[in-house]
Amino acid sequence: MWIRIFSSLFILVIVSGVVYWLLVTTEGVFLGRRMVVWLYDITAHKYDGIKEFDPEWEQFFIAHPILHKLRHIPAPLILDVATGTGRVPLTLLDEPRFHGRVVGIDASRKMLALAAQKLRPYRHRAALIQQLADRLPFPGSSFDAAVCLESLEFFSSETAALSEMARVLKPGGLLMVTRRRGWEGKAFLSRYRNVAEFEAMLTGMGLEGVNTQPWQEAYDQVFGWKKEEVDSE
Repeated sequence: MWIRIFSSLFILVIVSGVVYWLLVTTEGVFLGRRMVVWLYDITAHKYDGIKEFDPEWEQFFIAHPILHKLRHIPAPLILDVATGTGRVPLTLLDEPRFHGRVVGIDASRKMLALAAQKLRPYRHRAALIQQLADRLPFPGSSFDAAVCLESLEFFSSETAALSEMARVLKPGGLLMVTRRRGWEGKAFLSRYRNVAEFEAMLTGMGLEGVNTQPWQEAYDQVFGWKKEEVDSE
């Protein structure tokens, strides 16, 4: 009898752990794109409350690095991939020194609806589009910068998404992304790349000056610049 009870409890713990890994740790990515989008749709209304974003920290960790690296461009056009509830656009547009525009894309309709509410005061400088990260609806060399925060792991293919971001960057344009590190990164199994592998992948996509540094909590922040076009004449 006790053996049966312990066996049942053991199985329950294992099953619960797998379910938690599938739905929480990896946010449905191993169950397919539709599951990921659905999870974000059903949690959109409480997403900001879960994250507890602090405006001052957001300015320090997001706005300031971008503005510093794009200081040579008076009014940059920035693409925010997986914009969610508008974290990056709002942080930039709330910064008085930022005079550019931001385009945010996301696959979750409900996340974008919340972003639209928050960005209403800046609607002439912010655009939101429901779109997949690996199918960007923009011509090449369109943006001065492409940003993607805390999202790469949840794309069907981070390689395809990053390749698209590189494609739409202008020569000399800035890429700024974050990626999970430590055990949280390795929880994505074969999808995980170490720092050297990730930087090599970006270099292979035509980026230079790629560098990685610790970011918030379990994330690294990675910067790179799209190579300038070489004049053949």
